[in-house]
Amino acid sequence: MNCLFSLILIGTFVMYSEVGAGGSRLRLENKIFDNLLDMIVAIKSGSTNQGGNNRPAFTATLKTHPLTLSGNNVIAKFDNVILNGGNGYDPKTGKFTAPKSGLYQFSFTIMSNNGAALHMAVSINGKSIMRLYGSKIHGGTETANPVLELKEGDSVYLTHGTSTSQQMVGDNYSHVSGYYIGE
Repeated sequence: MNCLFSLILIGTFVMYSEVGAGGSRLRLENKIFDNLLDMIVAIKSGSTNQGGNNRPAFTATLKTHPLTLSGNNVIAKFDNVILNGGNGYDPKTGKFTAPKSGLYQFSFTIMSNNGAALHMAVSINGKSIMRLYGSKIHGGTETANPVLELKEGDSVYLTHGTSTSQQMVGDNYSHVSGYYIGE
């Protein structure tokens, strides 16, 4: 708490010197309030880096085209990692493993290939919690956007939802992302 108080004092001094003698008191108060709000959000989210954000977040697309899935519970591995803050997503396994407990927002988008249906499921630690269906048209898409409460070490991933062989469009049309919201 003393560290937080020291940061607030230093921030106030820096902002006061920025406003200067000709600046308005209201502008200084607004800057102080905005700075305090940013610090509170950083502390609540577990961020220790005042200049940035270290919250777990990832985005990955399926570059492999098409991806053939055969059998139940085959994990779809999104192989083109765009962002992997906190290193929670592993493209070798296709799983996001929560580096810390809390609420997470995810987005899963799949696209069916060649006019065939595509059945997928969102899974946590081996248990299917939500299903997605790419319709029987080429380019049929489905998106799921669950908010999930995870414990540190929980894994979230997409699995193939049927025993028949199906294909998912790659070429960066199918994708997954997720990020830490807070406790």
